[in-house]
Amino acid sequence: MSDNEDQVPSFMRRVIGAIAAVVLAFALAQAALAQEPQHPVIRREGVKPKVPPGRDPGGIAIAMIATGVDYTHPEIRDRLARDGEGDILGLDLIDGDNRPFAPSSDPRNDAGAIDTILARRILSTYRHARLVPIRVDLNDKVMLARALAFAAATPARIVAVPFWGDDKETWEFFQQAADQISDQLLVVPAGDADAVAQGKAQYPGALNLKGALIVAAVNETMQRGTLAKPGAPRIDALVLGRGGSMFGGILPQATDSAEAVALAAGFAACIQHGATSMTAAETRERMLARAVKAEGPRNTPVLDPLCLYGGTRY
Repeated sequence: MSDNEDQVPSFMRRVIGAIAAVVLAFALAQAALAQEPQHPVIRREGVKPKVPPGRDPGGIAIAMIATGVDYTHPEIRDRLARDGEGDILGLDLIDGDNRPFAPSSDPRNDAGAIDTILARRILSTYRHARLVPIRVDLNDKVMLARALAFAAATPARIVAVPFWGDDKETWEFFQQAADQISDQLLVVPAGDADAVAQGKAQYPGALNLKGALIVAAVNETMQRGTLAKPGAPRIDALVLGRGGSMFGGILPQATDSAEAVALAAGFAACIQHGATSMTAAETRERMLARAVKAEGPRNTPVLDPLCLYGGTRY
């Protein structure tokens, strides 16, 4: 790998065309692209650390679109998807490089620390997975579409999107990008538990993206009676903590919809374990078929993301 941090890695050069092709398909995005983007994220002092050297670990690739991760973390650095030259298959759309970094412990950047935890949840749920981290400004609608376009150009066929908002306009180009993609299983959150319980739209879940899997944590959903309320939003599956179906009494729980996304994304990779090829629709169908029980008047499937045969990385 080159020591020149400004050098564009070979993988990024190969996918630039793919990213441009998808983004340019959005007619409305042309005007937005001409505007000066605003990035109300916390800027970090100093230079981001270099990605630790390494080789591609192999295994099923999972992309995570979020605020960045600490790729120097010992649970992440050896699980980064890479190209043949050892360059990371990741992207920072805010800074325009392949170092989507967020410190794992920084009081000024709680979101980055949380997303590092979520990345660790993905990788610990399925230990054969490799991570494709993508850093975005959560309020930049064009950037969200670009992130999905980049994920589609990587080997990742599972894309975790562990955040949400109540502004539909922020997600309009993301929705257009999702409509262009059929090979990736998008795992997205139901949203804020209180808002969902009150029937308020939370995005991207409320977009009802075709082929997406909309998940929520069992505890936050059941405690608020969301599934029993008229007009409750679409929730495809509820998620326990790993091994939650194996214990009586106090069950391990996913904290919220964001952690439910991470656990479900890892479980999706577990479902694909040993398969030479499996479409997004087949993965989704097999996940729901593995439900440990059903809850609510809609018989919403409850998933336990325990991966017995893929839980240990050989």
